[in-house]
Amino acid sequence: MLEKITITSPFWRERQQIIAKEMIPYQWEVINDLKQVDIAVTNTGGDSSALDSDKSYVVENFKVAAKKKQGEANPGKRGGMVFQDSDAYKWLEAVAYTLECQDAPELRAKADQLIEIIGAAQEDDGYLNTYFQVIEPDRKYQSLYMSHELYCAGHLIEAAVAYTMATGTKKFLEIACKLADNIDANFGPEEGKIHGADGHEEIELALLRLYELTKEERYLKLAEYLLLIRGQDPDFFTAQQRRDVELGRKSLIPGLEIIHPDFKAPYFQSDKPVEEQMEAKGHAVRVVYLCSALALGAVLTGNERLKRAADNYWRNIIQKRMYITGAIGSTPHGEAFTGDYDLPNDSVYGETCASVGLIFFAHNMLRERHDGAMGDVMEQALYNTVLAGMNLDGKGFFYVNPLEANPYLSKVNPGLRHVLTRRPGWFACACCPPNLARMVMSLGHYVYQTKQDTILSDLFVDSCAKFNLAGQHITLKQSTNYPWEGTIAYEVQEAGAAGFKFAVRVPQWCEHFSLKLNQHELGAGAYELKHGYLYLKEHLHQGDLLELTLELKPMLVEADPRISADYGKQAVLRGPIVYCVEEVDNGANLQCLHLGADLEGHYEDKLLGGVYVLESHGQRRIRPELGQEIASPLYRKVQPAQFEEQLIKLIPYFAWCNRSEGEMRVWLNPQP
Repeated sequence: MLEKITITSPFWRERQQIIAKEMIPYQWEVINDLKQVDIAVTNTGGDSSALDSDKSYVVENFKVAAKKKQGEANPGKRGGMVFQDSDAYKWLEAVAYTLECQDAPELRAKADQLIEIIGAAQEDDGYLNTYFQVIEPDRKYQSLYMSHELYCAGHLIEAAVAYTMATGTKKFLEIACKLADNIDANFGPEEGKIHGADGHEEIELALLRLYELTKEERYLKLAEYLLLIRGQDPDFFTAQQRRDVELGRKSLIPGLEIIHPDFKAPYFQSDKPVEEQMEAKGHAVRVVYLCSALALGAVLTGNERLKRAADNYWRNIIQKRMYITGAIGSTPHGEAFTGDYDLPNDSVYGETCASVGLIFFAHNMLRERHDGAMGDVMEQALYNTVLAGMNLDGKGFFYVNPLEANPYLSKVNPGLRHVLTRRPGWFACACCPPNLARMVMSLGHYVYQTKQDTILSDLFVDSCAKFNLAGQHITLKQSTNYPWEGTIAYEVQEAGAAGFKFAVRVPQWCEHFSLKLNQHELGAGAYELKHGYLYLKEHLHQGDLLELTLELKPMLVEADPRISADYGKQAVLRGPIVYCVEEVDNGANLQCLHLGADLEGHYEDKLLGGVYVLESHGQRRIRPELGQEIASPLYRKVQPAQFEEQLIKLIPYFAWCNRSEGEMRVWLNPQP
């Protein structure tokens, strides 16, 4: 197993440093309301204007709950969304992974301080959720369709697992286990327990991770139960909704009626049992959090029902409902999947959290299948949508990730107002910034996996990793300037006399590769290419140097013709990086651009923190009559198109929206 990894990649180290030095401290100030920020409204449904626009209440809520627990008559105001607690937990998880990467005593002190506050708010029976402790204590576990109780609990547990592994301290883990025990006491097949799960999946994955750390079988069985009970009673959530209406209870999301046309069983992935689900339906983040747990549950239990469900979801998402950037969730209505091949570029939702969840799903599928195609998807979402979710300075964030944007239309078209062309500093529903932070800071956990006596290389990241493989201590240094260059070198700095087996993923976009061992070219007889991995037939030993060179060149890509939004258009990739055009480089009306046949590239170290830029000698369609006194007709008889030459400049999609505000587009017209 992997024991420790140190990321040394300039590309990733810079981003981790920005998150550690800028983003996490910035988020600390936000969640503690120490910083005045303009909190943006997201199109999550409901009336976010009913919430304060300059205060998060995140940490304050725990203090209020702790004072209420201690019997104070007026402990203060509990504010923000019903799921506000989760922002604190995701912040703590990001801190945990930061502490794995570097010594940060001030950051750890703040984390320990927050953990103490959280522990003080926890009730004696283990229950912990500030909304229901302070606002509606008689409603606990009764409105699971939208309460996010187990969702918040799951994020606490995941944070506690990560923090325990990073620091070795048990305080946070004790809080998590106490909460997990409370859930176990209330949910399960036994009579008198709740025979259902949370409307927003997350607890299932968290319990599986808690089991991996503690080896407590109860947590594994509870996770399996919560996965398999979903959909057994399609009326479970609607029955709770009806009861809440009958009791005159208020909606948990301001401005949204409890019985809402969007919030039916498919939205909660509960219209049928998980193994019978053949399509990704409903809220995209919920779907991939469910899928991540299904895949990991299949690994840990061997349950064929879980495995079959994960496979069904994987095929539908990857083959029919995923954007080229690794974004998922086509519509802002319910932040949801829609139908097969319905992938609009301008009105897409593509929530950052959804792509983070897709990475979790792909990673757990890799653990179960060891299929390089899962690694390709993981890389696709990571280098594109996830990285696009924050400004290069780490102080602005996207909730929505479009593939086409126009600032003017975002202002005047109500159907596009969720598509921002400037990253806000924070959100009323602030799930994405801390989710992105924990993803990037935990990158080292996704670089390798082990299978019996084999190390598999999944991501290409300059790093030094230490393994304990079948009792053998191994140190492996990976050297690469990926994603800008395609050579990856593996130096075995430490290994036992027996050596070890090694496999490396060869991405599907790579048409040609070469392999050297100790400067000698290896022929096809020296390896086996299986399921997207190149398996060496001989063991690697201490002192060996393996060099893989992937042909890294620009590539024109077309979409399945059933995706009407992309029909007849082309996108540009180079390795895992999706490219786009911005108005600042190419002028307005980007829809008039036509790519040329050539694509040449070069690295610009002064642009956008250092990026590889592509250029194409393309053309722009023009209207000669524009600018004349007589107005151009809105419609006219078809005439031969006229063009002028234009050098088109493309930048990595993840770096867009870091200069002047303007149009952006991924899919372009081909050469006329």
